[in-house]
Amino acid sequence: MKILFTLILVAILGTSFAIELNYNWKAGSAYAYSGTVTDDVKTSMMGMSMSDKFTTKVDFVLAVQSVDGEGTATGVLFITNFSVVDSKGVKLASLSNLPQNSVRSEVKVDRKGNFEFLRKIYLLTTPTSNCLVYGKVSENGGMAGAQTENERVEVYAEFDPKTGNIKAGYNVQQLKPKPVAVKTNEETDQIDVIPYDLLQFLVLPEGDVNANDLVSVQAGLYTCDINVLTVAPQAVSIAQKISTNKNGDMFSGGAKGQSGNGNGSGGLDMGFSGGQEMELDGEEQAMMGMTQASMPSISGDITSNFNPTLGQFDNAKGRLVTTMDMMGAKIEVVSNFNFVRK
Repeated sequence: MKILFTLILVAILGTSFAIELNYNWKAGSAYAYSGTVTDDVKTSMMGMSMSDKFTTKVDFVLAVQSVDGEGTATGVLFITNFSVVDSKGVKLASLSNLPQNSVRSEVKVDRKGNFEFLRKIYLLTTPTSNCLVYGKVSENGGMAGAQTENERVEVYAEFDPKTGNIKAGYNVQQLKPKPVAVKTNEETDQIDVIPYDLLQFLVLPEGDVNANDLVSVQAGLYTCDINVLTVAPQAVSIAQKISTNKNGDMFSGGAKGQSGNGNGSGGLDMGFSGGQEMELDGEEQAMMGMTQASMPSISGDITSNFNPTLGQFDNAKGRLVTTMDMMGAKIEVVSNFNFVRK
């Protein structure tokens, strides 16, 4: 997905626009947000199926410590309230009115809204304990820790799976990550407390924008259609529609667009194809087909609203459906989310 979004931003360069959008980060300032994410998870494997639903509510603050000459902010993102509830209404974890910086994640974010985390906070559900984990990001973008049946991970707090209450031995007013041995099984879930992947939809386009600008970007199997709905000094609304074509060329890509400035200028039409130039034998083609079939299918609609005067986003909401089908196991995750700047 990160490759897709990168190509989207690059492709928007070169069109003709009216207002340039940038985040206006200020050193010493704090930006408060509230988010709700509902994940419907369905898993099918060996004739058996399992389903669950997780609703995560979180309030978090981005505290900016410094801003460099390029407009990139360095600071911490800390949680003030959060709760995770499953489909049965059972509260898996809950913390409220947390002290500033107690559950935190170091972060960098540039003026276009590209977030960079060295560690991420997530909830790991296990048979005996639900753990609020502070995990390093591996080179492939995943989380480090809890990849085997027994793993030591950095844990902020543990919760009783039946009640969601914090376990003895943890002081809510002085939470600090400590190494804990975690035992996982096939029913273990990893739930982002802060929806890191969805923060990508708050990334702003390069260059200026006009109302009714249209850009369609294709990267391999994935396509994102971007439509600038409205443009005003205090409100710019952008819609994104994502789709997947499993019959597409994994190595092709391109972009085309049309400016909404009314004079027909600013059009964008570019593309490339790497797959057609490759000569593959039968075995390599079969392997390529298996790889393509195992890639996730992603579809969704997202709408975000940005305030150019303040240099901050106002809100974002949307729905994403991710389906993975490989080695006899099929997983479908339907995510509905809503972000609001407080």
